[in-house]
Amino acid sequence: MSSGGVAPPARSGPAPAGAGERVIRPEFTGSAVEYFRIWIVNLFFTLITLGIYSAWAKVRKKRYFYGSTRLDGDSFDYFASPKTILKGRIVAFFVFVIYAFAAELYPLSGYAFWALFLLILPWLATRALAFNARNSAYRGLRFDFAATPGEAARIYFGMPVVVALTLGLAFPWFMARQKAFVLSHHGLGTTRFGCEVSASEFFGVYILGTIILLALVAPAAVLMGFAVASQALPEAISWMGFVVPMVLMYAAYAVVYAFIQARTTNLLWNGAHGPGFRFSSSLGAAKLARLYIGNVIAIAVTAGLLIPWAVIRTLRYRIENLAMFVEDEVPHEANPLLERVGATGQELGDIFNLDLGI
Repeated sequence: MSSGGVAPPARSGPAPAGAGERVIRPEFTGSAVEYFRIWIVNLFFTLITLGIYSAWAKVRKKRYFYGSTRLDGDSFDYFASPKTILKGRIVAFFVFVIYAFAAELYPLSGYAFWALFLLILPWLATRALAFNARNSAYRGLRFDFAATPGEAARIYFGMPVVVALTLGLAFPWFMARQKAFVLSHHGLGTTRFGCEVSASEFFGVYILGTIILLALVAPAAVLMGFAVASQALPEAISWMGFVVPMVLMYAAYAVVYAFIQARTTNLLWNGAHGPGFRFSSSLGAAKLARLYIGNVIAIAVTAGLLIPWAVIRTLRYRIENLAMFVEDEVPHEANPLLERVGATGQELGDIFNLDLGI
């Protein structure tokens, strides 16, 4: 199996096709109108069933996105059972309820809960990633995630300790390791992926992102301080002295978030490869920032009704800026050793809002 890690040779920008390479670009055929119908039905039935239908809603949404994504003429498939997801969701819900009640009645128990949660995090991460991978397929072959909890422990438990000891300075290094670990332990059938990313380039992205954030936020902070201190605005519109700078700060955060997302995603996929093929990503930070800001404005103005439109346009942009360069036509074989994986790990990750993927 190819292993992932931090390595200097990762490409920071998309490389052109080499001699003898065939370029394959994914295509997203979904539309906002089609997804709106799925989204509104999912929302309606989830509400009237008090959340029970959410498992079926999740499967319907994923099957639509997978079926609307085509690579070299074929689409992807999603096979997860809604009943399996519902069982995992029920377990996750009861764990959350126990945690909430225990923390309310015995506040110190929260520390014990989080200590236990950190201990099982490597298992939870591998189960969640394996569940999603093994229920996804392309051309009849299922994907796989083959890392063990022991291997995941070095990433999801050991690396945060290093980040804490360095007061957060090692965070970009952790993100590089975590993303490369996840991608490099995936595979299609028996074909394994590899991924090498540059920690120094990740550091550069985060440092530049911090500089941009400070440069954008500082004027808004000064404006807010001036408006509050001077009381220059009439009382009827005095709220604008607080609201306008806050809006500008959120816009600055969206710009920097888009910048980091675009640059780190490009680094990750430009360092991803497999036998006879490699990937390339060319997301633009400015374009992604405009998408994010436009999405937030559209969703706010329509009270959430344009959420499907926002999701579709962002997903299409991400997919259309990904490319696959194929040098040798490697035959992919099904992996006969794949075992069924429950959805508990994935649902626990969802309910506690953990980002375990790439």
